[in-house]
Amino acid sequence: MQPRVLQRILVSVVLIGALALLMFAPVATTPSPPSADPTTLTVPTTTAPTKPQLPTTTGQPTTTTSFAIRLPEVGPIFGEEIGVRLLFDDGYYGLAALDPDNRLVARSTVEGQRPGDEPYSMIRVGDKLVVGWGVPHVRDISSREVRSLGVATIFVPAAEPNRVWLIDYGERIGDQTPRVWQIDVTSAEALGDPVQVAGGHPVIGITGGLALQTDEGLSLWMLGTGQMRTLDADGPGWVHDVSDDELVWCDSECTELTVTNTATLATRRYEVPTGYDRFLGSARYSQRYLAALVGGQDAYDGEAIWILDTVTGDVTVVGDPETRVSFVAWAPAGDQLFASSASRFGGPTVIWRYDLTDGGFDAVVLPFGRAQRSVIVVDAAHAAAYFGDDLVDPNECLPPSLRTSGRSEVCTFSL
Repeated sequence: MQPRVLQRILVSVVLIGALALLMFAPVATTPSPPSADPTTLTVPTTTAPTKPQLPTTTGQPTTTTSFAIRLPEVGPIFGEEIGVRLLFDDGYYGLAALDPDNRLVARSTVEGQRPGDEPYSMIRVGDKLVVGWGVPHVRDISSREVRSLGVATIFVPAAEPNRVWLIDYGERIGDQTPRVWQIDVTSAEALGDPVQVAGGHPVIGITGGLALQTDEGLSLWMLGTGQMRTLDADGPGWVHDVSDDELVWCDSECTELTVTNTATLATRRYEVPTGYDRFLGSARYSQRYLAALVGGQDAYDGEAIWILDTVTGDVTVVGDPETRVSFVAWAPAGDQLFASSASRFGGPTVIWRYDLTDGGFDAVVLPFGRAQRSVIVVDAAHAAAYFGDDLVDPNECLPPSLRTSGRSEVCTFSL
């Protein structure tokens, strides 16, 4: 598919998303939704943007509806108990929780979560979830207790532990020079006064500052000094993840994955593995490993996972030829890697699991939907509050759509 055709597709998707946002836009004093003209990280355009190009999965094409259900008749979904639970951002007002050991799915609303085209809808920060736009909220994972982080257009991850950056543009992204400040998610308190940042659009935190997307790549802005350093690229830079001083990103068609030390600017580049054309969607660090989705030139969803051992330099590529995935996430211990599809209302949902301890790989296709924007993996001991004791029929446990259903309690069903 040629770039001109890709751009037409992206424009059509964005126009549809913009009409939906206008129909359900909030009123009065809270900020409007983020910019209605983002592109997706999975199909970065080579045309330099005139407005911030922030990665989003809103409107991302998916082919998961054609996948046949693949699920063991009895017992744990992955054939053994794995000790973790998966939380799926439903893209609207809540999440779907999966207990693969006991074959349970549960749905619940998340205060502060709402539909929009913000670059980050739900992320894990330590033992908390950060969600929403306009007035982002933080939720304790174990207790589900929620606190407001205050008024800001969006949030982006910080490199420092237990923090996020709040970004305020006023009405919409790009309307004015953004003001930025950090928040401690444990106390929900600001760690300084808002500061204006010009010269780019903040897309992720780095140690001591922010990475800004520009028309020519990325700029690294330091909070303490105001210093700005540039990472040049052929068009805008596409940020994937940050871990301590290391920023994972790519440029142009993402045929290489770049890791830059934000303190020294030392850079390593990794080529896409043989048989694939580009890095797609999300790339995520664990303690030792870096994982990223890869696919063909015209692919929207990941066809395989590329896994780099940053100590030995060894690369492993795993995948399932019959299914596709859109997101990757590590278990807290870093010993298991998961990938999931961006499933819509009716599903199904594809989940891949790779066990680093023995090299085992599993792919399942589960009969539930609305696992739409991301997946977060938590230890089983911290996820009990997301599952109810009483089981209901799956048809009685539908996810909220464009408007909240009014259901605030957890509803749980069995697979």
